Amino acid sequence: MNRLKTNLLAVAALTLVSLHSGSGTAAGADASALNQLLQDKAILEKQHGIKSLECFPFIKGIGFTEDQIPLIKNCRAGTRNLKEALTQAPDADIQTVGISTRFLRTGGFHTLLVPWDASTDNMVEFLKKNKNEEEKKEFLEKIHALKRSIAQKIKIEDLYCGLEISNEQCLTGYQNLAAVNPENSLKKMQWREIVISADHGPKKDPYTLALGFNSPPQEMLGLLQKDVNQIWSVKKRGYEEIQAQFSPSFKERLQLENFFCEPDLAPEECQQGALNLFQASEKDVLQEKFWGRVTIDRFNTIIKDDFHVTLRYDLPPVEVIKHFSQKPSRKDATKNTLMAEKLEGRSKNNSAGLRGVCDLEGLRSELCARAFQNFIDFLKKNQDYHVVEPWTNLMFVDGTQLSRVNFALNSSSRDTYIYVDANTNLKEMEDYLMLFKAKEGK
Repeated sequence: MNRLKTNLLAVAALTLVSLHSGSGTAAGADASALNQLLQDKAILEKQHGIKSLECFPFIKGIGFTEDQIPLIKNCRAGTRNLKEALTQAPDADIQTVGISTRFLRTGGFHTLLVPWDASTDNMVEFLKKNKNEEEKKEFLEKIHALKRSIAQKIKIEDLYCGLEISNEQCLTGYQNLAAVNPENSLKKMQWREIVISADHGPKKDPYTLALGFNSPPQEMLGLLQKDVNQIWSVKKRGYEEIQAQFSPSFKERLQLENFFCEPDLAPEECQQGALNLFQASEKDVLQEKFWGRVTIDRFNTIIKDDFHVTLRYDLPPVEVIKHFSQKPSRKDATKNTLMAEKLEGRSKNNSAGLRGVCDLEGLRSELCARAFQNFIDFLKKNQDYHVVEPWTNLMFVDGTQLSRVNFALNSSSRDTYIYVDANTNLKEMEDYLMLFKAKEGK
């Protein structure tokens, strides 16, 4: 959490009263969806060996900030049906699941996508419809043979298939790539990785080449032979022109230092997004906010926390103003940050054995402070509570943001961290934390 040094203790005291007396949020009835997902994930992990559960992993067009809430609810519904289906298909042998919009076997034979709205019966049918061991072995031998053939002609550090395509599409992609016939082996390519994907759109890493699985070999060869530095130098020049044109005004009006565009945007689209923000930034209502990082995106406009946002490149300035007016003012963000720090200090070294912390990404200071207040009230009410081993930390995350939900579900620290939705009210937090209470005498 950013530590904002201010002298707002009097205001902070008033904030404490308001936090204590009211815990309603815009998320309202949806506040416990993450908590329920976390419980479902624990069951799937323990009973069915599922290591990773992700909500809509390949979704691109979310929309606006609030449009994430129904997606998380839908993920919860899909997870509930999957949990029921696995009791009827216990030999499914899967480790990674994405709650999505389609059925798909991908990444070999232990990874799949399932539609969130599929019935339990349809899920059971899909889980049971799998290759036998001999068919799996034969399929993998084909994949390995193709990769060996490709390696003889194309020198690359890493070659793999993206999880958004099926096993069969992956095989097709390797077959097409194996059919590439360069005059000489491609030893001096600047690409470091090749990923067989749904298409050959740019990736965040400029040295990763995406090849569409159904692209003809000759088209693949043309992409392989492209000069990486030349491709990105053109993008870089366009980006630098945009920075030169708009950055001084962004710094003056918004104190914005970090402005980025997603790699799939053309320079003119990036420029359109910058222009829309520039025109919107003339309004005082936006100048009163903190601006940490703005990322121009093709599809989405999302407020992540007190500082960082995503902005759809073609959103008109009037809509930019309307949506980002919801961001807290600098004054309120500072006040809430101070309050969160104060409450964090009050909650330390408690008898429950839990250290409360706030997610460092995607969490508004207001939510952080509210979560700490509920945690403190829980500790006062349940003075005999002690958390069971091995948990030692309680992390508050924003359960209305899809990326933070997926983070909480799959965090590598989840063997010692209890994750809880910061939107959770006191009663919901109490019910949830009681699941982790040590038995008396232990």
